[in-house]
Amino acid sequence: MRTSIYLFLITAVFLMNTGDPAAADLKDGFFDITWGANLSELDGFKKISENSNVAYFVSDRRAYKIADIKISDVVYGSFENQFFAVYVNIEAIDVFAQLRRYINHKYGLPKIKITKMQEADQQTVYQWNYEKTKIKLKIYENRDNMKMAFYYTPLSAQVNETQMETFQETHKKPIFPLDKTQMQQAEQLRDLMQF
Repeated sequence: MRTSIYLFLITAVFLMNTGDPAAADLKDGFFDITWGANLSELDGFKKISENSNVAYFVSDRRAYKIADIKISDVVYGSFENQFFAVYVNIEAIDVFAQLRRYINHKYGLPKIKITKMQEADQQTVYQWNYEKTKIKLKIYENRDNMKMAFYYTPLSAQVNETQMETFQETHKKPIFPLDKTQMQQAEQLRDLMQF
């Protein structure tokens, strides 16, 4: 009886410790960086740019391993001093494919969005959601431009909302009604287009 209880406890402890460490990392942050952390207060981070309330950082002291691929070209996004995003440049199509297979295996099939179909700059975006983290792989079909991104959705939603408000404030000039000069140009164009 004691042997079976002991065996049961060992099995239970083993099963509790075999969770997916990458998934656990994405739930609370990106590897050892907690979502919402102030990157300017963390050792080794350097701010490289800022746009409105969003700042971008790099760290030459950090490298990661995802799907047995070493990742060191990483940019970190911070919104109002809160870490919310990770951007990774991907340089080879075989690395892109390996990452996509790995993420498919870990998080299931993605949502796929294709923009600008049949155009030279067609983009395909693969998107997965895990807990409060969104994972995206992006590829432009006719360019060597591939990226992977991780977003902490509670903060990324705020970033999107703030950027939309800023855009609306800076582009308040309505398209219609047309002013006198624009109306004349529109009428000339209309007359030109009539057959």
